[in-house]
Amino acid sequence: MVPLPPPAVDVARYLDSCFRIRVKVPGTESAVLGILPVLAIVFLWMFATWGSTERVFLPEGKLGDEAAAPQAGLRCDDGTAYLVPGFRLQVDEVDSFLVGAVASYSLKGLPARELEGGVRVRLRRGAFVGTNVHEIPVTVGAETPPVGRGGARLPAPPATLTVTLWVYAFENVESRLISAAILPSPGEVVRSVRALWNDRRPFWNVGHSFKRVGLGFLVALLVTFPLGIFMGSFSRWKSLFAPLMTFGGYLPIPTLVPLTMSLFGTSELQKVMFLALGFGIYLLPLFVKAIEEVDNVYLQTAYTLGATRAQAVWHVLLGIAWPNIYDAMRMGFGIGWGYIILAEMVDMGSGGVGAMILVSQRQGPREHIYLVLLIIVLIAFITDKIWEWGGEWAFPYRRMKR
Repeated sequence: MVPLPPPAVDVARYLDSCFRIRVKVPGTESAVLGILPVLAIVFLWMFATWGSTERVFLPEGKLGDEAAAPQAGLRCDDGTAYLVPGFRLQVDEVDSFLVGAVASYSLKGLPARELEGGVRVRLRRGAFVGTNVHEIPVTVGAETPPVGRGGARLPAPPATLTVTLWVYAFENVESRLISAAILPSPGEVVRSVRALWNDRRPFWNVGHSFKRVGLGFLVALLVTFPLGIFMGSFSRWKSLFAPLMTFGGYLPIPTLVPLTMSLFGTSELQKVMFLALGFGIYLLPLFVKAIEEVDNVYLQTAYTLGATRAQAVWHVLLGIAWPNIYDAMRMGFGIGWGYIILAEMVDMGSGGVGAMILVSQRQGPREHIYLVLLIIVLIAFITDKIWEWGGEWAFPYRRMKR
């Protein structure tokens, strides 16, 4: 019996299923759908930073201060010096040229400077792809003697000079949709990983930031957790602190930077207290809401069974609200990685991911800014997964089907 071919995907039916409410999505399909937006962003990033390839013909010269000879396949970083002896530099309104005894060569926008005995060209990031042989017609010797009595002189026979030129390929950054000074390409960001590793000590800086976020989170919990329980459980306590909670909700977080600086200076304490205030403003309303969302029927049942006031708060209100409180803590810890940038930009000498971003913005390279942002996102993602696994372990009943 011949097996039937698998049914074709019904596009209309699949699109219709995308708008169904609360349908089960297989794990593989969920992973693919989650990757698609990331691929789209990377594609747009590459498209916006894609420049055309230029090829420039360079006479024989030496590379860098070590006077090394070029080789086919040799890649050069941006700003590599290439010294061409025996040539002079000619610049016009459109381009600059290497001018020799018999020929001149366009530099295609590469910066150059004339030195004693030659021209120093600053290469852009690219590679020597090989050589190209040029044949240049030249005139050799004097004119021939006249032919016959009263005859005219004939020109000297033409000769050909063979010149071997290096072909250097590089990206024309001016052809990009978005300038490299604003948005580097994905390839440039990846190539700057080694420089970030060697110059910026990323593990040391990330460790300092993680310590500050952790300490600020603990300080905020020590204050907001009991206060949130009291405000969510006792109406008069909520009336007492509700104006302050409302004021904090409308308070711009960056304004806390000068406030904490005036109180604590620029020390580690200032960074921790700034983060603690940011965490507290975010967590307190969520804690109060989690307690208040517990239905009164549970309290009435507890009182009917003879529970005391403390038992009702601890075993009923807090016991039922724990999953929502945990979710609030999970979201709040991720928010801290956005506040850490503000805290660490105050004092660059103290290290941290915020200082890394500020140093990269002021001194370069700009590619490090995007690398640090990727590091922050990766750390936030990993810590969020740890919080998720902790929630599944602490509240296994939440995985049960409705």
